[in-house]
Amino acid sequence: MKQANILVVGSINMDLIVYGVPKIPKFGESIACSRYNYATGGKGANQAYAAALQGANVSMVGRIGDDHNGHTIQTELNRVGIDTTFVVTDQESQTGIAPIMVDDEGKYFSLTVLGANNHLHADDVMKAIAANDYDMVLMQLEMPLETVYRTYEMAKENNIPVFLDAGPAMNIPLDRLKGIYIISPNEAETEALTGISIDSEEQALQAAQQLYERVTPTFVILKMGSRGAYVYDGAVGKMYPPFKVDAVDSTGAGDTFNASLAIKLCQGYPLETGIQFAQAAAAICVSRNGAQSSIPDTEEVEAFLQANNNSVNLN
Repeated sequence: MKQANILVVGSINMDLIVYGVPKIPKFGESIACSRYNYATGGKGANQAYAAALQGANVSMVGRIGDDHNGHTIQTELNRVGIDTTFVVTDQESQTGIAPIMVDDEGKYFSLTVLGANNHLHADDVMKAIAANDYDMVLMQLEMPLETVYRTYEMAKENNIPVFLDAGPAMNIPLDRLKGIYIISPNEAETEALTGISIDSEEQALQAAQQLYERVTPTFVILKMGSRGAYVYDGAVGKMYPPFKVDAVDSTGAGDTFNASLAIKLCQGYPLETGIQFAQAAAAICVSRNGAQSSIPDTEEVEAFLQANNNSVNLN
């Protein structure tokens, strides 16, 4: 099977993960939590990391500060084989940081200080696209919106399909993204974009139809957490139930899902095979703590599929 060539454009953060958060506090309220740790993260870096562990040839476009966090993250990305030639060290900004609060069920909410990510420029992306041939571009919304639009436009000009993880949650104009290959929000992101809370399969179809009408992608893929993934192709919607695991931390699971699916599609697998592989990767991810530290490699995902009696042929 051929090695996928992936360009990831997006955020690079240091995560501060706090565990055992009993509730979301009110302003002026302090609450006791159990423990914390630092972990390399950022939606873009997570996707690049996952793609590299799944065997892709990965290049990353992003920005870090000239600080300890930035150097630590770049070293970790290089360690797993990610080409960081197009990661710019911004002398005027700090590396982004994301405090992530995780409850005892593994659910989380986060804050993001964009830092250098907020200065990621279309020119940074243009250099990467000009330098290599790519099978797909993965991007997210943790960067200036104009950079998101220009990344898609430049990729389209070069006949490169683009997979947009529509997070973090925000309501953005979608006109300049018409014709994108995949748009994939989670539950909160879907509600921000459509105004529809996807509490049922019927509501998922309504939200997917609205996004399809606005963007006309090849696929709308709604990540619905413990309920699975909902895929709509403009004609038919289908719910793919998840694998059942004991969730401890869902940080990075959506990024892992997207990267794993992107690679399988680039390798020519059918969508259903890619979805099942991506769901297995995400299931492993949520059963571990952290973002990049919880992401499995290809061998782990294949072993998980075999252990769960999955009949998909990944050879």
